[in-house]
Amino acid sequence: MSARFFARNEISTLALRRNGLESRAMASTGSTIYKTVRWIVVVALLIVVFMMLKRPAPAAAPLTAATVAEKSTEFNTKLQSLQSAQEQGGGGEATFTSEEVNSFITDSSIRAAQQAAAPPSMAPSDTSDTTADAGPPLTDEEIRQAQEKTQVAFEGDEVVAQTMVERYGRNIYLTVRGKLNAQNGYLEFKPTAFKIGEFSVPVSLVNDRLQEKLAEPETHEKLKLPAFIADLYVQNGQLTIKQK
Repeated sequence: MSARFFARNEISTLALRRNGLESRAMASTGSTIYKTVRWIVVVALLIVVFMMLKRPAPAAAPLTAATVAEKSTEFNTKLQSLQSAQEQGGGGEATFTSEEVNSFITDSSIRAAQQAAAPPSMAPSDTSDTTADAGPPLTDEEIRQAQEKTQVAFEGDEVVAQTMVERYGRNIYLTVRGKLNAQNGYLEFKPTAFKIGEFSVPVSLVNDRLQEKLAEPETHEKLKLPAFIADLYVQNGQLTIKQK
């Protein structure tokens, strides 16, 4: 009886030890899996952050002061020709290269900043006349800084817009691609691709918020087109503006 009792106790003890070892083995395996998954997530997040902070390739070729002076004048001349034709009852359209559009954007943004910083007595009384004296020639450094903040390119039937914003002491580059058209006298933009740095973000995640922002009264008013423009779109790598 005693031998049997001790044998049973020994078997029970061995069974408990085996179960304990199995439990510890399972716990160790679970801990290893958890640590592995955790490190995979950390590495993935680091890669995402790195891609978001990485500077992408510029959307457009760099401009020189001479190019901006020439091409911005060509842009204004074409636009004024469309307006004059509409006033005289004619019709027509004009095409613009990305170089002309970038030159106009760069020149306008620098001049606007200069006027905002100038004393009231030095500010021009009429800013609607684009043929008036625009001020001193721009420098290559001013142009480089302005173009780094905003630039566009036309590829096929889409526009690629790239802008730089400062967040948390770092320069973050946003690149959006999409289609342009005019709707009820306002510029309309439908995105087809979106990137933060070199990290691609699904359009479905940002489109609703983008459209809400564009629909805000203050932003929407900035998208209002001149009265003589009937439509505009990108085709064959150029911007086409149709006059009413």
